[in-house]
Parts: sequence; C-alpha cells; structure tokens
Amino acid sequence: MLVETSNLLAPIIPFLTERIYRNLVSSWDANAPESVHLCDYPQSDSALLDPELNRRMALAQLVVKLGHKLREEANQRVRQPLAELQYACADAAQQAAIEKLADVVREELNVKKITRRDNLDDLVHYSFKPNLKTLGPKYGKLLGAIRDQLPRLDAARLAPLRQGETVTVTIGGSEVVLLPDDVLVSTEQAADWVCADDRGVQIALSTKLTPELKREGVARDFVRQVQQMRKELNLEIEDRIRVAYHTDDGETAAALEEWSDYVRRETLADALD
Repeated sequence: MLVETSNLLAPIIPFLTERIYRNLVSSWDANAPESVHLCDYPQSDSALLDPELNRRMALAQLVVKLGHKLREEANQRVRQPLAELQYACADAAQQAAIEKLADVVREELNVKKITRRDNLDDLVHYSFKPNLKTLGPKYGKLLGAIRDQLPRLDAARLAPLRQGETVTVTIGGSEVVLLPDDVLVSTEQAADWVCADDRGVQIALSTKLTPELKREGVARDFVRQVQQMRKELNLEIEDRIRVAYHTDDGETAAALEEWSDYVRRETLADALD
C-alpha cells in the first residue's frame, strides 16, 4: 500500500517519494524498478467511487469554508471555541447530507453545537435595492417603478441574485430581467451572530464568548505554545515532559487549572506546575 501511495504522489513530491520508494522496495523486492518514476502509474477504479459520499463531503467542505470566512470576519481565531453554528439549506437532501457529517464540521470549525434549521430568517435579513447606474440605461421610464417596487418584493424571490443568477420579475406591467449587478444587496445580522450563504446553503455562527469558552480558548493557546516548544526542542512524539508556568493574570491561571487534564494529555506532560 505504501509503495502504491508513493507511486501516486511521485509527480507531486518527486524527491520524497523516491526516498520512500527506495527504502521500502530495497527491503523486499530486488526485481522492482530502480526508481519510483520508472513504475507504472496506478490506475483508478471507478467502481470504488461513492458519488453520494462525495456529494456529502462537498457540502461539508462548503460549510467549513463559509465558517472559516465568518471567523476571519469576526476576528475569531480557530483555537477559540464558539458556542454554536446554525445552518439551513435550499432542499432537504442538502440538510440531511450536512447532518451526517456534522461531527466533522463541528471539529473543523471548533464549535460546541451544530443546529439544523428550516431557515435563518430570525438571524439574517437581506434587503434589495436597484442599482440605478445599470438599470437606468436599460429601462428608462420604468426606473421609477423599479425603484419603488423592487425593495418590496419577496426576498426569497430575489435570493438567486445572491448566488450570481438572473431573476425575472414583473414591475409596472413589464417584464424586468435583473442581473446580479443590477441589484444592491445589503445584509442585516442579529447581534452576536455572523452569517453567510453560498449555493443554497446558509450558515450563522455565534460570536458571543462566555467565560467558559474564553477559558477553553486560553487552554488551547497554551497547548499550541507548548507544542511549538516541543518542536523547537526536536522532541520525539512519544517523549514525556514536565511543564512549569507563571502568570499574574487570574483568568489565565483559572483556565489552566480548569483545563489541566486536557493540557497534560495533549502535550504528554507528566506535570503542569
């Protein structure tokens, strides 16, 4: 299996795979090609493909991508746990697909809970206004009616515009074709939530930090610092250590005391003093 993997990765990381290949092959097959780059490239087996799994994973990746984007916008680092992520999808199949991989999404985004919702109308509201610069030349005298009626149209009717699609509506008795550039979309979000959507998937991420979440975030940052020190000391992954720390900050001390078991377990520390 390792030989096949080195063959597969050879075009991407040629020198590392060459070393892996030679170390492996020299120990058990004297008749194998001298170089990994002289081997036949592995052939794919389409019978092993699972389209449904691929579809579920693609949706989970989309949620994670949107979640990381929202974390950046809210200035919340990934090591800081957040309370909840809520999501809603355009169809039930999408919702069920994400639900099956909810544990993966929760771990990737470091959130405590993921909640499936029919919609997020109580957390996010979209308003649509006409872009007069683009609509004026196209509709002239009808522009006044567009300016008056467009903001009052059902937001769900105009939702495809946020996905880069075209929407056709009837205004003033005339058919109006709206391109994404023809409409200015603004977002109003509930306090302590940030929201995003893409390809029919809406998510909302809670940004409210309780004292408990803050203490866990401190502990995770502490673990990262210790792991970095282990790396700088060239320690083996199984090496045990002792950790000593000093802080004048009461919240930091409380966090490390509360999460001491977690810190010791993650850093392989026999003591945290």
